[in-house]
Amino acid sequence: MENELELKRLRELALRAAHTGAASFSRFLEPSMADAARRVAGQCGAGCLLWGGYGDAERVMAAFYDGEPPDPADFPMRAVRVTWNAKFANPGHRDLLGALMGLGIERDATGDIAMGVYRGAPCAYIFAVEEMADYIAANYESAGRASVKPEVASEEPELLPPEGQEMRVTVQNERLDAVLAAGHRLSRAEAQRLIAAGLVKLNHVPNLHADARVGEGDLISARGYGRLKVTALLGESRRGRQVLTLFRYGK
Repeated sequence: MENELELKRLRELALRAAHTGAASFSRFLEPSMADAARRVAGQCGAGCLLWGGYGDAERVMAAFYDGEPPDPADFPMRAVRVTWNAKFANPGHRDLLGALMGLGIERDATGDIAMGVYRGAPCAYIFAVEEMADYIAANYESAGRASVKPEVASEEPELLPPEGQEMRVTVQNERLDAVLAAGHRLSRAEAQRLIAAGLVKLNHVPNLHADARVGEGDLISARGYGRLKVTALLGESRRGRQVLTLFRYGK
């Protein structure tokens, strides 16, 4: 029911953009709704641009437009920079998110929380809809055991690269089970069991099809194993196998 209401809102925004020629923007979408926004835009004769404040954002806004796409700077979002004294505490993502949810803000008012650097010290950036940024900056006082100082950022956020490992693998073909097995060093049968058990998501959506095709930029997550991103498809090896590069998230 909730997804139906969200799809209805997205359709209204897409139709408005197609009919008026002026861009219209959603609030932040759950990752599984990003593809839905693109589909709705196509059905309504509008374009769709997704942006979450930085290139690899999981939670994004959808901009529906007719003609030229809007500039990312036109999206109605701001970044709230959160700093703390690392000598006394170092809050993690869970601490930061928990403190944010404690403010009673609706989830679609905020996007990702990304770790970054400000003036050489660790910080975090909370991406939020424009009208909520000042409220967060005025009320976000602590995260975990850390006292924090929030401020609406005027600079371009300097974000830390995600932790993980880049790897080059070869697979018989770009099937979900083959890529999952290669990325986590599993047997093909083990990968298929995880998929059949509903423990694997492709681009944030549960996928029960071991033969689903995986493409460049796709994100694969398996419960208990973590996440993989397909960063490049490099074509066939001399032996006729498919070569690709993966990024495996985690320490």
